[in-house]
Amino acid sequence: MYTGLSHRVGSFLMPKFSKISGYCLLALLAMPFVSGCKMEVVTDGMVNDDVFIKQKNQSLFLKVTGDIGSRKLLLIVHGGPGGNSLDYRDSMIKAVIEPNMAVGYWDQRFGGNSQGNAGASGLADYREDLLTVVKFLRTKYGADLKIYLMGHSWGGFLTPYFLGDADNQQWISGWIQVDGAHNYPLNDSLTEDMLAKRAALEIGANRNVAHWTEVLDYCNAHNVSDGYEVSVKMNGYAHEAEALMDSVFAPSGSYNKERSSAYRNNAINQLITALLRVDSPTYDTDPDVYLGRIQVPALLLWGRFDFVCPPPLCDDLNGKIGSQDKTVQYFEHSGHSPMMNEPILFWESVLDWVIKH
Repeated sequence: MYTGLSHRVGSFLMPKFSKISGYCLLALLAMPFVSGCKMEVVTDGMVNDDVFIKQKNQSLFLKVTGDIGSRKLLLIVHGGPGGNSLDYRDSMIKAVIEPNMAVGYWDQRFGGNSQGNAGASGLADYREDLLTVVKFLRTKYGADLKIYLMGHSWGGFLTPYFLGDADNQQWISGWIQVDGAHNYPLNDSLTEDMLAKRAALEIGANRNVAHWTEVLDYCNAHNVSDGYEVSVKMNGYAHEAEALMDSVFAPSGSYNKERSSAYRNNAINQLITALLRVDSPTYDTDPDVYLGRIQVPALLLWGRFDFVCPPPLCDDLNGKIGSQDKTVQYFEHSGHSPMMNEPILFWESVLDWVIKH
């Protein structure tokens, strides 16, 4: 099942190594020296750094911008797989979040501006990539930097998968889950159920009858357990359903995607991950094994009309993570991406929570 801003289905950007001596790809070490390049540790003021972090056969793109002097950094773990972190950098996050804390926009392997021949990549590679990025941030911006992971959609699988492994939580001060897909088989069954029930309601109300009849007929004739292709088809219907809900606010005009080479080639990245079936192994991953280990403060944000990752998925996650400090907030006029449907409320909610933690 794909989960990104658009859910399932790069050209090279020269980095600006601001406050880093030398133009080189960065390979992480647990000290402020990286592949012969000595890094100046930056702990104050506004930053706007673009770097590539060398990770095995990958060069992972990372943009850090905002107030590093706050000693807080929101690290965005984007959707996809194959998505683009800069999709989230709209005028609202620039106005609400970046003046108050730093934001890390990280492009995963096969995503955005990240480069390299990743070849056959497993889930553990994504997890190791994330750990490398987190350690780099602490090396570059100081060991006292508080890092808050924000996983959206597919990123909502990767973040708990990361936090529940080994001692990874020691690096993280908080976790924000936004309409995330922590359990793929459960996610698919909830999507099918939500689509079938909504189809019956809409047909009964004589709204978009032809479309909803098609959806209901497909749900009656197929089951997501039948295979990956059915899951992908249901996912497509889920996105279409959100657009037909009168209660869902249209994406705000503030959502002006940063027109990078990554954005222009995003469809290619998502096609690659689809062909490679990057997210297929998630079906064989039992999240119940590691969800209880997660102890960091958690904020769970969900769109009430999310058919892609339905609200009961939030309830399941809330009941299984070990965190004692956890907050759930639903957005009554949002679908899969509340940062698009209700951007002011969304980013103010994020900011308030991070300030309190």
